[in-house]
Amino acid sequence: MSFDAFLLALTQLADPYVLILLVAGVFLGTIIGILPGLGAPIAITIALPFTLYMDAAPAFVLLLAIYSAAMYGGSVSAITLGIPGTGAAAAAVEDGHRMFKTGRGGEALGLSLTASVIGGLFSTIALALLAPVLATIAIKFGPREFFAISVFGIIVVVRVAGRSMVKGLAAAGMGVWLTTWGIDELNGAERYMFGSYNLYEGLPFVSVLVGIFAISELLLNAQRKMPPPVFDKGSLSAKLPGLKILTDLKATIMRSSIVGTVIGILPGEGAAIGAFFGYAEAKRKSKHPEKFGTGIPEGVVAPEAANNATVGGALIPTLTLGVPGSPAAAILLGALLIQGLAPGPRLFAEAPDLMYAIFIGLFFINIVLLFIGMLTIRMAARIVVIPLHVIVPTVMLLCFVGVYSVKNDLFGVAVLIAIGVFGFVLRKLNYAIAPFTIGFVLGPILERSFRQSYLVGDGTVIGFFESWIAVIIYLALFFSIAGGPIYAVIRKKMANVEDQ
Repeated sequence: MSFDAFLLALTQLADPYVLILLVAGVFLGTIIGILPGLGAPIAITIALPFTLYMDAAPAFVLLLAIYSAAMYGGSVSAITLGIPGTGAAAAAVEDGHRMFKTGRGGEALGLSLTASVIGGLFSTIALALLAPVLATIAIKFGPREFFAISVFGIIVVVRVAGRSMVKGLAAAGMGVWLTTWGIDELNGAERYMFGSYNLYEGLPFVSVLVGIFAISELLLNAQRKMPPPVFDKGSLSAKLPGLKILTDLKATIMRSSIVGTVIGILPGEGAAIGAFFGYAEAKRKSKHPEKFGTGIPEGVVAPEAANNATVGGALIPTLTLGVPGSPAAAILLGALLIQGLAPGPRLFAEAPDLMYAIFIGLFFINIVLLFIGMLTIRMAARIVVIPLHVIVPTVMLLCFVGVYSVKNDLFGVAVLIAIGVFGFVLRKLNYAIAPFTIGFVLGPILERSFRQSYLVGDGTVIGFFESWIAVIIYLALFFSIAGGPIYAVIRKKMANVEDQ
């Protein structure tokens, strides 16, 4: 990527319009994150339809601002109410809420905000350093490699999402199948058209994503009954930690930032897993692990640094390989496709200014988050008491308006409702929606690379393995699935030998 592209990215980010979007995105993302039951994927899907008429740089600045801020916002309700606004904030409940109940709420909120910003900045630097390197390797990818990496992404997500792998595979399969509706781009054949010209281009991408994430979650929230929160509003004045406290916590914060970045890179792991890994690692390394859960600063900064660090980590495979590292990253991958950009290594050559805009923009987003976070914490007393019967219809209306505005027709809205109800049923039947989403996003890449690999390999199975990169990816997939059981068997045999 050239210096000219770097200057162009700076020029785009210096546009007052883009700066307003950045600040507004951080503000809205934080508020949506604070509201229990909502989260980063829902926040991004709500905003996605409104970015269709923007240029790529401002659109991604807005979406990334909402993404990063929503990751942090969930900790506010987790600390104040003991109810995490997002799954990623669940790890901060135990220590954060206990600190809040003992009159140290301002300290807990300040620690959470500071750790989130540091974790986000760390992963942004990692993204800027690692993504171009990985892209130079991925530029050698052909159909076989893209098919292998698509299979890897889907299977890994299925493995970690939900308790049943069968249900995960079924959900992913349904997602892939829905991408086959419409005109076959290779031979022009009609597939699952049902006599409707509305399906020529397949199911509307935005409608499906907004429906499966936002509408299904809102329908679930409509069933929930939450008692009115009771808390001391005086505890909502955040107190940023001093230099001495940060020095004492620097090892925990940096370790969790590394853990979160690595977890974010792994497809399907997500921020919640990163937060719990960060918390567990901090407890394991602590000299006093018994204090975790009693309300200590380490129990707040560890998960919060880790969950925000997953943002930059998740973007590394998303931008370089076209394999989303999380459900939220899958939506961002969809935003790339909507902008007419092909995710993967060629993106760095075709749109270097956008890559620089993402790197630089994400850095400043985390800086702005520090100031906007302080402001929204003071507003939290009014935000967290908003009842669900107000939140649900308001957000649902935004979803309808956003989807309708894409093409100004009701077909997209009909698909939105249908997919939303479908997603609601999936959730009620304990099917994870992350595999469905990854399957729907990666479906076109999976099908195209499969058919091309089949033709290149003269219709033989062995043709899929005539690439050492693809073989390595399949081996990594095998060990990611079977490595745990194999290791357990080896340990058991070694233990039996030692006993003898």
